[in-house]
Amino acid sequence: MPSPTHIWQLISLALAVALLVALVELHQNTTAGSPANGTLPTANSSTNLEHLALSPNTRRVHERYSL
Repeated sequence: MPSPTHIWQLISLALAVALLVALVELHQNTTAGSPANGTLPTANSSTNLEHLALSPNTRRVHERYSL
């Protein structure tokens, strides 16, 4: 019968391999193109970054008084 230490080492090895496979697949699936449908907008400039950082109420007040 294998010792508990060997069993935990095998479990750790299997989890490490599964993590590496998942990370490689995630890296391959990322694209620099346009975002998928239904995703949140991204910040491409400082104005977009400020727009995304504000809460909806703060954004409305800012838009109202910035004219």
